[in-house]
Amino acid sequence: MKNPFKDNIIIDGLQYCNWNRNLFEDVWKGGLTAIHVTTVYWENTKESFNKLKEWESLLLQNNDIICHAKNTQDILQAKKNNKVAIIFGFQNSAPIANDIFLVEKFFSKGLRFMQLTYNNQTALAGGCYEPNDSGVSRFGHAVIEEMNRLGMIIDLSHAGKKTCLEAIKVSSRPVAISHANPLFFHNSIRNIDEEVLKALVKKDGFIGLSLYPYHLKNHGDCKLEDFCEMINQLVNMIGIEHIGIGSDLCKNWNDDVVLWMRNGKWTKKTDYGESKTKSSSWPKQPSWFEKGSDIINIYKGLIKSGMKENNINKILGYNWLNFMKQNFG
Repeated sequence: MKNPFKDNIIIDGLQYCNWNRNLFEDVWKGGLTAIHVTTVYWENTKESFNKLKEWESLLLQNNDIICHAKNTQDILQAKKNNKVAIIFGFQNSAPIANDIFLVEKFFSKGLRFMQLTYNNQTALAGGCYEPNDSGVSRFGHAVIEEMNRLGMIIDLSHAGKKTCLEAIKVSSRPVAISHANPLFFHNSIRNIDEEVLKALVKKDGFIGLSLYPYHLKNHGDCKLEDFCEMINQLVNMIGIEHIGIGSDLCKNWNDDVVLWMRNGKWTKKTDYGESKTKSSSWPKQPSWFEKGSDIINIYKGLIKSGMKENNINKILGYNWLNFMKQNFG
């Protein structure tokens, strides 16, 4: 069978992996064009600059198959050069502390996505785990304006509903929810209800659909057919142009990292996130999406579901490319 990705743009809108040569080779051989990588969760300013330096080393060590992308021209050039384009993102606003000038400093280092919050209240906005969502703060308004000016994408993946609706309204550019699923598919704290989805697309926003087990119907036992049916339902609800993949794939980490993701340094108690069994281990991935190159299985599943190939290509890459083209500085 001819690789359907050979001549197409394939973009994963978010992964958080402990990257090494094997993982880079997997996505490279799998035909991915670009990946938005999480570089930071709870790190402070200094730690975040250090993380970006570590990425500079990774890019240099693997520059035969990966490269850093700061705009869509870089992504297209990577495709031409048979490399995977790496796009930097923060899953929290912790690195900027209370300093708006740091937004531009991180932008100059290649940062192109930043979440306003990671589950919790921040100086900018309210997180989805907070019992009372504050919405966007005065500082949050200023940071959104600065991100709009620079062309850094506002990511609302871990924000509360009120924050999502306010940020969508306040932003002069479309915003993204890089990795989540619609609430009708699975009742997760992190999944997105119809009101937010419709507000998002009304202002040309974007959602990347997640393969993280706690965002899926039946978690790690989610069937590919059910995931593809959800995509078709979502297309009917909000239109195909606003949908991509943001797998939230987390590979090559020890179990203590999943606890660090949930707990950071903000609590001495253990936060188990959405694990009903109070598990401190990584949840089991669906058998059809265990590694980055398994995005081919979504292609096959959507073909089987009856979706036309050109629409599948939009969801697997071209929609993300167009959204980034409109919104990167």
